[in-house]
Amino acid sequence: EPYQMVEKGEDVTFKVELVNLSTFVSASYPNYEIVNATRHTFDLVLKNVWYSSVVSLNVSPEPGITYFGTSDATSDRYQIVKKAQVHSHLKENAINAYDIYTKEGYVPLGWNTKEDFTGEFVSFGSRIPFNNRRLYLQWEKESDPELFLWQDDNDEITIFSYLGHEEKVVIPQKINGKKVTALSPNALVHEELKTLILPKTIKKLHFQSIAAPNIEEIYLCDNIEEISDLSFCYQPKTVHINAVIPPNFSGSYYDTFPDKIDYLESVKDEKKIILFSGSSTRYGYDSEMIDAAYPEYKTVNMGVFAYVNIEPQLDVITAFTKKGDILLSSPEFDNHCLQFQFAATNEFSWQLFPFFESNYDLLKYININKYQSFFTAFYNFLEEKKTMSIGDYSTSPKHYDDDGTYYAFDTYNIQGDLILPREGHPRDEWISQPLDEYRLETTIKPELITCLDELYKKLLAKELNVMFTFFPKNRNCIKNTTPSDIERIEECLRNMLSVPVISNWRDSILPGTDFYLIDNHLSTQAAKERTQRIINEMYWYI
Repeated sequence: EPYQMVEKGEDVTFKVELVNLSTFVSASYPNYEIVNATRHTFDLVLKNVWYSSVVSLNVSPEPGITYFGTSDATSDRYQIVKKAQVHSHLKENAINAYDIYTKEGYVPLGWNTKEDFTGEFVSFGSRIPFNNRRLYLQWEKESDPELFLWQDDNDEITIFSYLGHEEKVVIPQKINGKKVTALSPNALVHEELKTLILPKTIKKLHFQSIAAPNIEEIYLCDNIEEISDLSFCYQPKTVHINAVIPPNFSGSYYDTFPDKIDYLESVKDEKKIILFSGSSTRYGYDSEMIDAAYPEYKTVNMGVFAYVNIEPQLDVITAFTKKGDILLSSPEFDNHCLQFQFAATNEFSWQLFPFFESNYDLLKYININKYQSFFTAFYNFLEEKKTMSIGDYSTSPKHYDDDGTYYAFDTYNIQGDLILPREGHPRDEWISQPLDEYRLETTIKPELITCLDELYKKLLAKELNVMFTFFPKNRNCIKNTTPSDIERIEECLRNMLSVPVISNWRDSILPGTDFYLIDNHLSTQAAKERTQRIINEMYWYI
C-alpha cells in the first residue's frame, strides 16, 4: 500500500520489505516507530499524522551486522543479516538468538565477536562493540538430564535436586520432551558450582533454590517470572542477562546512561572530565564550553537520576577511565535522596535496572554481591515493565524530554547534556520540589559525609582526580536553612572529605528564575553561567 488515508491526528502503519539485504537507516517523517521487524520486513508507524505528506526512506546497501549460527537440522553454519533498525545510538543492540536458532541439547549463551569464542562476549539485546560487523553464536552444552531429579507439574518440569559435581551447570531446556521451568528449594546444593546457566524456559527460582557457596557467575534471561535475593543462599559476583523481551524504557532519561557510557567508551583512551550526580547534572552544564576551555580533555556528562545508589554507576563509569581523569562530583542534598547521593546505602534499587535495560552487559563491571536486593530489585523491575508499553532499542532519548514528549531536533548532545531549550521560571519563587531544611544535626550529618568520603577514597585509589562542587538549588526551597547552617555544613565537608571542595555553596543557591520546572533543573542560560563559574574554579585544581 504505497499510500493511505487517515483521520487527522491518527497513526498510520505501512508494511515495508527490504531487498538486496539492505538496511533501514531512517525515514523523513519526524515522528515514527519501527515495529514487528523480521529479517527483511518491518512495520513503519507514522505517529500523529495531521497533513498530507510524502515520506522517503533512507536505506544503506551495507548489510549491517552479520550473525552466524547453527540450524537445528544440520551442523552447517548459516548467516542472517541484522533486522531493520534505526541507527540512533553510537552502538547497536544484538538480536535475540532464541527467536532464530535452536540446537538440540544446547543452550544459546550469547554472541561472541570471534568464531572461536575468544573475543568479546555480547548478551542478547546488549550493545555490540565498536567497529565489529560479525557476531558468532556461542552455545553451551546442557548438563546431562540424568544428573537431575525432577517432577512433572502439569507438563512442566521442576528440578528439585542435582547429583553432579561439575563447576559449570547448564540447566536443560527440556527433559523427556517437556520444558524445564522451575528450580525448587534446595535444587542446587552444590559446593563445586561456580557458573550457572539458566535457559529461557526457566520461569521460577524458589526460596533458596541455589545453595552454592563458591558461585561466581550466573546467566539468565529477562523473562523470568519469580526470583529474589532469597532464591540464593550465596550471591554470585557477576550476572549476565539475555534480553529476550522488548525494552520498555527506551527513549526515557534512564536510557541516557548506556548512551553516555558509549561515548565515554569511545574516548576512554583520552583525558576526560566526567560530570556526575543526578538529574541536576544533566540539566546543569554546558559541556561544549568545558571542552573549549580545556581542549586537552573530553567532557562526558554522566548525570541521570538522583534517587538511586551512585556507587554501582561509578563501578561502570570507572571501567572506562584512566589515570588522571577528572571526576567532578556534585551530589544532590535533597532529603529524599541523601542516602543514595552520599553512598550511605548498598541497596540496589529497581530503578537502577532501567539504566542497563538496553545494555545489560554493563552489569559485568559491578560486583553484585556487595549490594543488597539485586535480584529482588530485578524482579520488581520486571514487574514494572509489565505495566508499560513495549518499546524498541531504536528509540533514542536524544529526541525526548523527561515527560516523553517527542522533538524533531536533538534534546541531548554527544557529551550527555540535556540541550532542550529551557526558559527560566517567570518569578523568583518556590516551584515544585519539597521544601528542604539542611542541618548538620538532622540531615547532612557527619556520618553521611564519612560514607561519601569512603567512596571518594576508592576513586582516588583508581588514580582519578576527584573534585567536589555543589549542586544548584532554588533558594526559595531552603528558607528555613540559615547562613550559619550553610557555613557549618560547608566547613564540615571541607574538613572531612579527602578531595578538594572547589566552590562555595552560596554560589549554587540561586533565584527561582534560574530554574526550569523543578527546583534543581537549571534553565539553558543559568546552566551556561554555572558552567563558566565551574570552569574558573577548576582552573586551580587541574
